[in-house]
Parts: sequence; structure tokens; C-alpha cells
Amino acid sequence: MIASGLPRKMFLSVGVLLILLATISSLQAKEEYARETGKGCNFCHQEATGGQLTTTGFAYIRNGYQYPISERVLDKAESLQSPFHKTLRFIVGYIHMLAAVVFFGAIFYIHIFVGPRQLVGGIPKAERALGLSCMLTLTVTGIYLTWVRTDRWEQFFDNTFGLMLFIKILLFIAMVAIGLVAVTAIHRRMAREVKGKRSAPAAKGGTLSDISRFDGTGGEPAYIAYEGRIYDVTESPKWKGGRHFGKHGAGQDLTGALEGAPHGEEVLQKAGLVGEMSAREEKSRVTGPAHRIFVRMAYVNLAIIFLILGCISVWRWDFPLRLIPESRPDVLAGGRCIDCHRESNPGIVRDWRAGVHARVGVGCYDCHKTEEKAGFLSEAHLEHDPEPIAVVVTPKTCAGCHPEEAGQYARSKHAHTNEIIWKIDYWLNDGMNNAIERATGCYACHGTVVEVLEGRPILGTWPNVGVGRINPDGSLGSCSSCHTRHRFSIKEARKPEACDQCHLGPDHPQIEIYEESKHGTIYHAEVEEWNWDPDDRNWTAGRDYRAPTCAACHMSAAPGVPSSHDVTERLAWETQAPLTVRPGEFTPFPAATDWRVERDKMKQVCLQCHSVMWTDDHFSNLDSVVSNYNQGYFTPAKQIMDDLYDRGLLSPALYFDENLEWEFYELWHHEGRRARMGAAMMAPDYAWWHGFYELKHRFNHIVVEAEALRQGGTSHIHKRFPGRYAD
Repeated sequence: MIASGLPRKMFLSVGVLLILLATISSLQAKEEYARETGKGCNFCHQEATGGQLTTTGFAYIRNGYQYPISERVLDKAESLQSPFHKTLRFIVGYIHMLAAVVFFGAIFYIHIFVGPRQLVGGIPKAERALGLSCMLTLTVTGIYLTWVRTDRWEQFFDNTFGLMLFIKILLFIAMVAIGLVAVTAIHRRMAREVKGKRSAPAAKGGTLSDISRFDGTGGEPAYIAYEGRIYDVTESPKWKGGRHFGKHGAGQDLTGALEGAPHGEEVLQKAGLVGEMSAREEKSRVTGPAHRIFVRMAYVNLAIIFLILGCISVWRWDFPLRLIPESRPDVLAGGRCIDCHRESNPGIVRDWRAGVHARVGVGCYDCHKTEEKAGFLSEAHLEHDPEPIAVVVTPKTCAGCHPEEAGQYARSKHAHTNEIIWKIDYWLNDGMNNAIERATGCYACHGTVVEVLEGRPILGTWPNVGVGRINPDGSLGSCSSCHTRHRFSIKEARKPEACDQCHLGPDHPQIEIYEESKHGTIYHAEVEEWNWDPDDRNWTAGRDYRAPTCAACHMSAAPGVPSSHDVTERLAWETQAPLTVRPGEFTPFPAATDWRVERDKMKQVCLQCHSVMWTDDHFSNLDSVVSNYNQGYFTPAKQIMDDLYDRGLLSPALYFDENLEWEFYELWHHEGRRARMGAAMMAPDYAWWHGFYELKHRFNHIVVEAEALRQGGTSHIHKRFPGRYAD
């Protein structure tokens, strides 16, 4: 019978249980889990190896290990990630686990090494105090931890984690109730039963059917039994008050307990032999109904402990069968979407199934749902399904799961490029192309202003995935411009081909420049060898790829540089502008960044593969190219054009109706951009032959024609202009 101290075997059982619980808690942080959820370790943890949670990781737990996470849950999680709450959560969690290990370990010890049937005469006071204190501690700490981990009552019933937590709580309540009854009412009844069955001491050499009376208390002698013989230890100084070092009590058969003692049966030679136990006592130690009830309750609590550990295992390791029927409307609606579109649009379903969204349980309805009041409800879709579907999916929808990325994109130049072209491009300002030319050309990349009428987008504003698309809900852009639907492959977005639909041609040939550069040469030679989607989600130079792509320079993380969906953030020059200026000085859309800070970020990207000297010299060359273009080509050409307008030799009424206006436009918009961008991205053919070489030709044409106008010549006016919509 155990008492206030814990024997070595109990320490062993507690230690084994602690190791098992620690193993269970670490099974989440694996690369397989990252692949399964589509999120890297750093999405939930501050380090790729796991450990301390980010706000998103903590919100993921509060959301019942379900993704996506609502903004409300994220906000609450952020408030609970303060240093105070994190410290409190650590302390409470530690105490909760310690109490669970001690409580469960004690119960396992009783069942494995002692046996509930040996606990006759009631539960010792020390064990009762230990059990009650552990139950109280588990109750108080459990209430706090449950509040921290759950966000709403419904969460207990709409996902497996919530259901397992709810069942675990019910099992714990049942275990506490049984424990309280056992240490109060049952304990008192057991004590009374023992006292009622006490008999007089046997004579020397006699037999006893029950030695529990002789426990050394209340003036009674202290007897113990070993292998059927009864010994009197009343006079032994090591059995004062009927207790042996606080671990064993008199009035018991200690045959089994002596096996774990630091001594053998030789110590009993010093005690007086009283007699032998009767056959009835040998067969049974049960003293009455209360003891039988206690034994049954002990085994019920043991079964409950195994069930509680089973609940923990289900949410830690998952379960092959769904434990509760799916009832969420978005999931049910998504199932109907799949059933229908599998027949009508098999390519869409195939892409979705192959993408990350399918793996993390993000279905059709999660992205396409809307409300009728939103203003862009698809009325045609209501004929097939009662759920409201949006005719346009916007970045505001994506922000529900990707708030940081959506926020970065919203402040980027990409998102505002529809606005920028109206401020910078004369074709639009002066109406020199018509609606269909703009819709299929300019707006395909820069984005339309999407308008919805009677449940469908107006023709000409749709279809469109332009990066600067202005959506009906006021959001800007289209995530699927780079992350093509419905797969949304990160591997695809990291490749330069993701950018080549828009960044090509005479005015911004970035893809052709990249193809010519040594970076592009290495990419094409080794593309199949690179790791585009590493398990830890950290796409790293030198490990996963050898030369940068567009994403590597403008978006991906580097040492000391976080990733960003603002693709123009790291620029120190506006090379698309007529006169090259710093991003903060770009009038159509001034950046809120410091170009010095951003250049240092871009240098850090380069330093992953290049030396400091090589990197510094490259950017020094770029600065010289900018100065050469600004001072040698654009500024003098602009002065010539301004002089001609001032003299009245050119008409400011319309742009492109006179040859010199074409010449000057292409000087900065075509050759000027190619020279600057070619130098920035290390493509010598574009920097020289398609750049400065052709700039010289263009500049000289301007000089010759300007001189002819000054000497009395006239500029031909193109009165008939194909595609002009200002007539």
C-alpha cells in the first residue's frame, strides 16, 4: 500500500508517461505535416525547426487546427501573444502537464505495481491529498488552457480537434467525479468495514483471517504478513505509529512490496512471529461491498485515462475515419461544386485537386462565396445552386487567409498600374487607341475597371486578370495573374515564365533580357535540377537554386531580407519613367520607401552568390547608365521638344499626330527602357544594341527633324488615325 512518498517504481512509471506525452506533443512539427497542410514551418513557428509559435500558428490552434483562419480569430490570437499571456500560458501549461503526469503516473503505479485489491481499510491520507490536489490543479489549469485554445462553443462540434477536446473534458469530469466519491464516501465506508471485522489477536502460532485491524494505531499492535506468516513489528523503531518510512503501513500483506525494497526477508528475523494467515485470508483481501465498489471504480478510472490519451492521439496523429459528419455549409456547397464541374469543367477540378488548396481543405465555396448585398452576385449561377457565388474573386477574398501577402500587394506598384498608365501613357491620355485595342492589349496586363450589371461583368471589362484590375469591391489587382487558378502553384510562381506574359516586348522586355543574361542561361540549363518547393518552404539560394529568377530578386527572402509581395519594393530607380528618378519621386505613384534601404535589400539578394566588390560594382555601373541616359539622351531631347512646342512648331492638341511625337515617345518608352533595364539585369545586347545604339539613332532623328522645322519646314499632321476614339 503506497503512502506519502513515491517508490522508485512509481518514479519509473511517471518518467515513462512523461516521455510519451513529450513525444506526442512533438509529432506535429514535421516536414510531412508542412507538405500536408501546404504551409511551411515558419508559417506557424518562429523557427523552421519548430518551437515558439507565430501569431498565425497560435491562431491556427485556436481555430481548431483548421485553415483558413478568420480575421477575428487572428485579432484575438494577436492579443493573446503578448509577453504576459505567453509567459502565463507557459507556466500554466507546464503545471497542467506536471499535474497530469503525477496523477496519471500514480494511478498507473497503483494498478501495475500494487493492485487496487490491496488497498483495504481506506485510502491513506497522503494519497488522498495527492489525488485531490492534482485534480484541482488539472481543473483550474485546464479551464484556462481550454479558453486559450478554443474560440467559440461551436468549435467543440464542427471539427475533430474540438470534438476530441470536448470528449476529453467530459471524461476528465467523470474521472474527477469518481475520484471524489472514492476518496470521500467510499473511503469512509471502507474504513468502517475494516473496523467492523476486526478480531482479537491470535496466540503465538495461531492463525488470523484478517490482520487489517492491527495497524499500530489506537493502541493496536502493528502486524504485517509475508508469504503467509504474520510478524509483530510493534516494537521496531522503523515502524513507529504503524508506518515504515512513510511508504508502507501495518495491517497488510507486504509479500509483493518486499520485492522492491532495498533489503530482503532477513530483516523479518528481528520481528516476532505471531502466526499464520488463515486460508480465507490467503484467498481474498476484500473486506466488504465498499472495497469491491472501490476496486471497480479504480478500473473505470484507468479505462478513462486510456480514453483521454486516445483523444489526445486522435488530434495529434489524426484518425483515418471522420468522427463527425461534415455540416459546414461552405464544405457541403464545395462538394456540389466538384460534382457539377467535374463534368462541365474537368480541367478546373483537376487543377484544384493538384493544388495546395485541396490539401488544406479550402474548397470552391471558400473562395467563390459572396453575399447578395456585395453587388457582384452571379445571378446565372443561382439557376444551378442556391448558394450565392461571386462573379469575380478578388484579393479581398484571398486576404482572408493571406492577409500579409494581400497587404503587401495592395501597396505595390503592380496593384496601382491601371492608375499609373493613365498618368504616364499618352496613348490613353489623348485617345489614340480604341476600346477593343485597350481591352485586349493594355488592360490585359494593367487591368480593367470591372463593372457588374445584372449579375454579370460588362463586356470589355471582363475576362481580365490584370495586375492592376480595379474590382467591384474596391480591391486592386488579381492574385491569379501570377498564381494561375485553380492550382495556385508556388513552383509555377517562382519561375520566370510566371512574369513573361506582361514583361516582354519593345517597351519592357524583362523576360528577353533575363533569357539573355547569364542568370537565364543557368536557369535553362539546370531548371529540372532545382528544388522549387522545399519541405521547409524556405526557397534558398545555393541549396534550392543556383541563379535567381524574377521572384528570387524581387520577392523571395534572403538573409536579413523578408519575403514580399510588393515586387517593386527593392528598387532604387524607376527605370520605366521617362526621366529616371528615385521611386519616392515618381509622380504618378510615389513610393513610401527609402531607396537606400531598398538597395541594401537587393544587394543582400546578390550577396548570396556574389562578392561585395562584384555587387557594389554592378550597382555603380547601373547608376552610371542612369546618369548617361538622363543627361545624354532624355533631358536634351525633352528640351528640343519643349522648344518646338513653345515656338508653335509642334501642336499640343493631340499626341502621336506628328512624327516627332512618335520619335520622342519611343526614345524613352522603348530604347530608353531597354538600355536601363538591360544594364540593371545584365543583358549586354539590350543595354547596347537594343538600347543605347538605337537611342543614338532615335536622338539624331529628333535633332534632324527639329532643325528642319526651325528652318521653316512643316510637320505632317496625321489626320486619319486608325483606332482613334476621340473623333
